[in-house]
Amino acid sequence: MAFGFLLILSVPAAAEQGDSFLLSDRNGDGFIDQGEFYDRMVELFFFADRNRDRVLVPTEIEDVSAAAFRAADRDGDGRLSLSEFTAARVIDFSQADTNGDGLLSREEAAAAARAVSSTAGQ
Repeated sequence: MAFGFLLILSVPAAAEQGDSFLLSDRNGDGFIDQGEFYDRMVELFFFADRNRDRVLVPTEIEDVSAAAFRAADRDGDGRLSLSEFTAARVIDFSQADTNGDGLLSREEAAAAARAVSSTAGQ
């Protein structure tokens, strides 16, 4: 996965608020579409941006490997802009959407999160 799907639905704030899948499934249809996914990624970007400087540095997203961060950092400045962050996440969405229907089911999201969890620390 480009950036680690786990970040999408497993931030502490989401866990405290309840089912993180439901937080992303804004229209309640049981799926996360690309628009809902993008909206959630924008929220997560600004949630993670602790110093409110509109960029993310590795210390603000500690669960992401250094290699994944570098891959997402397209201009190589050591910081992720919103566009870099969301571009990496679009790749994650595409990889998680195993049936190619443009929607993430709860099962697809869970499988992607498990895959990231199983490779964490490698």
